[in-house]
Amino acid sequence: MGLVKFSSDFLMESFTLVDNLFINEHLPYCDEKQIKVYLYGLYLCSTAQGNNSLESMCETLGISAEEVLETYGYFEDAGLCRIISKRPLEVKYLSLKGANQPPKKYKAEKWHDFNVDLQSLFPERQITPNEFNEYYCFLDASKLEHDAMLMIAQYCINLKGQSVGYRYILTVARNWTADNVKTAADVEERLKEYDAQTEEMRELLSVLNRKGSPELEEKQMLLKWKRSWGFEPPAIIAAAKTLKGSKTFKKLEERLDEFYRMSVFTQEEMQDYAKRRDQLFDLTVSINKTVGVYYQSLEHVVEVYTAPWLSKGFSEDALKKIAHYCFISGVRTLDGMNGVVLKFYAQGCLTESGINEYIGSQIEQDSKIKEIIAASGRSRAITASDRDFYKTWVAVWGFSHDVIKYAAELSVQKTYPNSHINQFLSFWKQKSVRTVEDAKKHALPAISGSAASSSKNFTERNYTDEEIQDVITSIDKLKDIDL
Repeated sequence: MGLVKFSSDFLMESFTLVDNLFINEHLPYCDEKQIKVYLYGLYLCSTAQGNNSLESMCETLGISAEEVLETYGYFEDAGLCRIISKRPLEVKYLSLKGANQPPKKYKAEKWHDFNVDLQSLFPERQITPNEFNEYYCFLDASKLEHDAMLMIAQYCINLKGQSVGYRYILTVARNWTADNVKTAADVEERLKEYDAQTEEMRELLSVLNRKGSPELEEKQMLLKWKRSWGFEPPAIIAAAKTLKGSKTFKKLEERLDEFYRMSVFTQEEMQDYAKRRDQLFDLTVSINKTVGVYYQSLEHVVEVYTAPWLSKGFSEDALKKIAHYCFISGVRTLDGMNGVVLKFYAQGCLTESGINEYIGSQIEQDSKIKEIIAASGRSRAITASDRDFYKTWVAVWGFSHDVIKYAAELSVQKTYPNSHINQFLSFWKQKSVRTVEDAKKHALPAISGSAASSSKNFTERNYTDEEIQDVITSIDKLKDIDL
């Protein structure tokens, strides 16, 4: 807070000075957006007590942050400003006297034919040396063919008329070269693509209640939606019909972006998504409430978590059950729940019954491991190492639980019982031992014990919170074992 400050009335009645060098040397070649950004930025520099932020500029001028950054990049190339930081965006305006540096010199003979051909496209005005120099710099940097540049200029003239500025032409050329349009043949192919979608564009403009011809940017958007995003024209038309209120290309792009992120591509999928959208949000609220989290806006949560879970084939009841298990196991974030969901997916457990069966099998497995620990004379919690050993002994080496338990009994009072169990089982594996009776024939005298049998029928059993917690909190360590 400063000692003194201007009143809002004073600020509104003051002036923002614009250097005549900008008006004479740069303004004639700027498009509307560039002029808005430069002047509004100059205004913010002059009224530092205002809302001097990128968000404020975007909201006031109705343009995106990317457009602001691109525009200041252009002014930086022209020597009018310097970008101090891009994230967050910080720009310093420079003296225009420093911007009037002598342009890079090019040999006239190299550009003679290009100059003649380009000037012939503008019979109503004379192209200035500064304009020619901008074309030279761009062509040198982009390696765009001269004939391709001329074709792009002609196309822009056809769209905008003889008054089209070279900044607009170079912006189009820059966008196309970024899309790997480099030669005259590439430009011709791009124009054919635009012509081929004429009927599609006409239908789209009708749905959007638009009259007149489409802008070049709109043609590029339609091409992007089809070629890069993978939407078929009927799906794009269907998406346009879902718009309410303001029906613009910008709103349509936002809707298609939502569909793209949700992997919704066909007209049928869009109709189904519209029907189940409320259901999807209700499920998200239920999961959040169960896990114990709250989000004011659910769109991002649906996009990142709920929709991908459902797209994997999980039932709603299964997701609610996983959320419940996560809560009682201390997993209290959606990211943590996502890890549990992915584990169940890897095991093919997508329904509530499948998840319960898997939980039951893991609890049964842990009960058997506890028997092994007890048989070896120990009393402690199960570790990930215990589960890995048990998987190896059962699934890889092929031993029954009774044989493993007998090996544990032979390892009583050993400092490292698991090591001795491994040694016994490895020796018996070489001898093709598969029963306790056979094992006794190949072992030193040891404590005999009867193997307890465990039932595999878990349908009538209720699991305690502690049992579920043991399984869920170590879910990333669990292995699928053939019991």
